Amino acid sequence: MAGSPISGALRPALLGVLCAITAQLLVAADKPPKLSLQDVTARSGPAFTPVHLGEKVRITGVVNDTAYHFPPYTVIAIEDRTGAAVLSVPVEDTRLDTFQAGEEIEAAGTVESVAGMIVVHPDVLTVLARKMPPLAINLSLPAAEDPRYLGRRVHVRGTLGQVADTVAGTQLFLDHGFKIFIPRQQDQTPPNFATYASGDSIDVTGVEFLYTTSKPYNRGFELLAHPEALSHQDRSWSVPPIAIPITAALVLLITLFLWTRERRMKAQRERLRKTYQLGEAILSSGSSVEIVKHISDALPRILGVSRVHLFVHNRGGRTLDEILVDPGDPVSIPLSAPPAGTRAGAAACYHYRTLLVIPDIDRSPFPIAGKDGEHTPHSLLFVPMMAQGEVIGVLELDQNDRPRDFNSDEQTLAQHLGNQIAVAIRLLDQRNVQEQLFRTEKLAAVGRLISGVVNELQSPLSSISGLARRALEKSAAGDNERELGAIAAEAQKAAGMVTRLVSFAAAEQVEARPVSVGALLKNLIEFREGDWKASGIRVRDLISTEPLFVLGAQGQLEQVFLNLLVHAEQSLAEAPHKSITVRTSVLAKRLLVEIAFSAPRVSAKPEETAGVLGVTRSVIAGHGGEVRLIEKPDAEPRFEVELPVTTAKERMSTATPAAPVTAGGTLATAAAHGGEGRRMTGLVIEPDEATQRRLTGLLSARGYRVVPVVNADAALELVHRMRFDAAFCSVHAPGLNWVELSERMHPRVGGFILLSDGYDAELAADFESTARFVLPKPVQEPELDRVLRALERAASPKVIPFAKDGVA
Repeated sequence: MAGSPISGALRPALLGVLCAITAQLLVAADKPPKLSLQDVTARSGPAFTPVHLGEKVRITGVVNDTAYHFPPYTVIAIEDRTGAAVLSVPVEDTRLDTFQAGEEIEAAGTVESVAGMIVVHPDVLTVLARKMPPLAINLSLPAAEDPRYLGRRVHVRGTLGQVADTVAGTQLFLDHGFKIFIPRQQDQTPPNFATYASGDSIDVTGVEFLYTTSKPYNRGFELLAHPEALSHQDRSWSVPPIAIPITAALVLLITLFLWTRERRMKAQRERLRKTYQLGEAILSSGSSVEIVKHISDALPRILGVSRVHLFVHNRGGRTLDEILVDPGDPVSIPLSAPPAGTRAGAAACYHYRTLLVIPDIDRSPFPIAGKDGEHTPHSLLFVPMMAQGEVIGVLELDQNDRPRDFNSDEQTLAQHLGNQIAVAIRLLDQRNVQEQLFRTEKLAAVGRLISGVVNELQSPLSSISGLARRALEKSAAGDNERELGAIAAEAQKAAGMVTRLVSFAAAEQVEARPVSVGALLKNLIEFREGDWKASGIRVRDLISTEPLFVLGAQGQLEQVFLNLLVHAEQSLAEAPHKSITVRTSVLAKRLLVEIAFSAPRVSAKPEETAGVLGVTRSVIAGHGGEVRLIEKPDAEPRFEVELPVTTAKERMSTATPAAPVTAGGTLATAAAHGGEGRRMTGLVIEPDEATQRRLTGLLSARGYRVVPVVNADAALELVHRMRFDAAFCSVHAPGLNWVELSERMHPRVGGFILLSDGYDAELAADFESTARFVLPKPVQEPELDRVLRALERAASPKVIPFAKDGVA
């Protein structure tokens, strides 16, 4: 075949290729069907036997682990999206040893069953691609005994029960009866399980497998694993050794924290309990001195302070007066010009109405450093005592031994106690007002009783005096002259006593008249002189001989000065030297009456002094004056009563008998009301002291009995207890607003007069009606007279005049 294009050397190669192609065509012609891994491992019947047992199949999957060797065979598992299958070859066949996890292979072979496990004996194995190895599935031990996971790579954790060796490998039995099988690898040193003990924690990752020698094939689950995929934790060292001291330290720290917290909570509960007890003691106190005693005993234990000072606002003197438990020199801080030193902090706290904390007085920018040599505290806390929006006083807390910063809780607690003290002081003031009202009612009842007795005594006393005088004239120089003279003198003395009783009893009903204060004081000294001599009291009469008159009610003024003289007399009971000095003087048209006495400090009996001042202050305020107690270390204590002196013109106008002034107008008007003059009563609700004093003086000069208050709540309580002919209310009165107060007072007062800031035509048009008026401030006398005349006309009944013959 010379000249042929195919040389003799290429003929064998071409024949080989043709044979290979022919073989592949023959194999392709006899190629088995391709099944999914889920279909290949399908089971049926109650025995769970393989559905495709003995069939030729073709499958594809990704290797999930390296090969496992048993004495008679070698297995490897593959997975796809539907499930997993196991390939099995005889142990001498090494084809499966070459595959690594992540390789995708195609296998064609026969489906068989090995000890209940479905396997495929491959005839042809082809590597298709390289992919990521399948991830292990985390399963609990009960969930791992599920046929769906056969052939899959899974991870389980459990507690070791026991370890057993077999010819094929080592078995580890976990809780729930689950078994781990470690095949014995050829030509490798078997793993050492001597350190494993019952109770150890086991973590393992492997291939889910089934091994059972009898039907049904749904039990005998086990996990094939390589030794390196197995980890365990010794039961005796469930935590690392270093963790033990760390844990102990943490436990100690937590215990210390809880113990400290419990101590702190216990201290807070104890402080809260003491605070409640102190609050109850404050509210139940009967005087300001008792309040100071309670807080001085309790606050050093509650807040850890060294000393407590209590300052109460004095409206009359515009000062902050210190309340002392023991007799001593009380501090009085003028608010207009406070002194230097720590007292300036109290004044600033009052003015700014807020807490003032000074942790270290030496570093404070506030100018409160004391004088050279003066002992000052290291830290200070000033607390404004608030009640119904008004500052009643200031509570001062001192820390002497060391600088200290009061925290927010302590500041809140101090403010709470300060407000409780303010409420208690306000309640004490209201209680004093109520006691004064009760005392007034009692005095009124006593006055009515005295009036009845006096009316019965006046006639026989007059008869006795007249008969004695006539009998004395007839029996001149007779034997009975001495006895008749004695009868006449005693009758005259009894008549004088009855006249004095009449002045006391009728004090609330007489109109304002000029009263000679000097004569009144001399009569009272003469009245008490006998008792004073018996008690060893010496009287110094420094009353001016010049006649000094004030406009008012003689009976009321007589009661005031008699109360002050009696109180001075009682204060001298324990004094070694007993003397009373009465002095009068005039300064700037104001009469000053001083009653000084050589007694121990009056503040030793503050309740009695407060009672006397409370009774007299309202009466003197109704006369346009003031009363005060002056106590100085280097002088005798004394009462000072200041009253406006009336002029000669005013005395002449009030002395006209034709038309004496009454609260309603003239006596003719009073007769229209019932035939007798009745003194009218006015209620002034005004927080501003100057306005209150001016309006009180104007009304007192017009014959009104005036009761001044500073807030609407106290006024409403008074209105429920007694009848007022007119109520003057400021638009700025604290407490109940004036609109509601007007509605609630309207049926209980004769007229309601609103005190506004300047004239407001719109307000006057809306508010003024029958028995309601608007009076601008400052109050002018013509406007006040206009309102009083309107009230008089509204209260006066209609009178129809008749002629003498009876024809109108």
